[in-house]
Amino acid sequence: MVMCSILILPAVYRLEKKLRVAPTEHECVCEGRSCATGDRCKGQQCFSSLTLSDGTPVSQKGCFKVYEQGRMTCKTPPSPDQIVECCQAHLCNMNLTVRLPGPNYSVTTLTIVIVAPVIVLIFLSGVAILIFRCIHHHQMEHLTAHDAEYGTIDGLIASNVGESTLADLLDHSCTSGSGSGLPFLVQRTVARQIALSECVGKGRYGEVWRGQWQGESVAVKIFSSRDEKSWFRETEIYNTVLLRHENILGFIASDMTSRSSSTQLWLITHFHEMGSLYDYLQLHMLDASACLRMALSIASGLAHLHVEIFGTQGKPAIAHRDLKSKNILVNKNGQCCIADLGKNSFRMKQNQLLYVCCCFIWSHMWLHYKRKRKKRTCTIVIPCFFFFYINAF
Repeated sequence: MVMCSILILPAVYRLEKKLRVAPTEHECVCEGRSCATGDRCKGQQCFSSLTLSDGTPVSQKGCFKVYEQGRMTCKTPPSPDQIVECCQAHLCNMNLTVRLPGPNYSVTTLTIVIVAPVIVLIFLSGVAILIFRCIHHHQMEHLTAHDAEYGTIDGLIASNVGESTLADLLDHSCTSGSGSGLPFLVQRTVARQIALSECVGKGRYGEVWRGQWQGESVAVKIFSSRDEKSWFRETEIYNTVLLRHENILGFIASDMTSRSSSTQLWLITHFHEMGSLYDYLQLHMLDASACLRMALSIASGLAHLHVEIFGTQGKPAIAHRDLKSKNILVNKNGQCCIADLGKNSFRMKQNQLLYVCCCFIWSHMWLHYKRKRKKRTCTIVIPCFFFFYINAF
């Protein structure tokens, strides 16, 4: 069997060699660097190529003498910078024009190229809007907290009460430069922030309540709507320029609100838990130094009321005309401050003179000694000045 194969294979090889047809050569056009023998060449395949070299297209034409070489080159797929096309005929590459292929974009690629920037733009716009809204919300919270703490400066907004109106208060009101408390506050900013806790006194024109405002105790004097003129007059006095003094009741704000279907006019001042001088003397004993301290503080407050300050925004002379122990409050430091400026207070005009008379008030004080069975009564004379005005003729 092996000997048979050895004898058959050489015979088959010789027969195949005889039957093989010799390759046909074609005349081709030759152009370019590879053409050293002229503009014609002969080979088994003709070709025409276009190459992009340094951004410049370079065209070549020629022939492949070896069939395998042409077969490998001609079947190379075109690229963006090179393309080769082949043919097998006489001068077939003379009119063979080749062009570089353009960018081959598929539908998916085009979709990604178009849609992706739009999606990114929408996302960035959404993020920018969210950031802007967060910043705006934070600023509004800050402004709301600031208004809640200090109030607005647009002025006191008053509405009609009965047949009268508070428009005059807006026309003749002072700004925050008076030094007599906060600027006028809008209605909704003061009354809604105060929580009334207990009633500490009642009078002719209304009630006095203790309230909490921003963590501090304040005194709220509540007028009814029929006492609008009293509320207006006292508000106007407290808003006098340069009226603020340590021995005059500190003014915070005035406001109007509605409680139990009725209009209330509020006057908000500092709260003194020691109460009035009248109540204080009913429960406490004073020595000479305490009496003198109180008398000096009362005289200082009266002097500040009576003095007239000249200037661009000067202070007129003001008479209390209802000074009594129930209208004087006691501070924790033992000094006094004058309150209730709205009943009979008025401003002195330029053609009015100030007259002073002196009188004495007797204040009784019990002095307790260590021995309870021994008591002694002591009388202290406190000089006090009463001021009144008469028109000068």
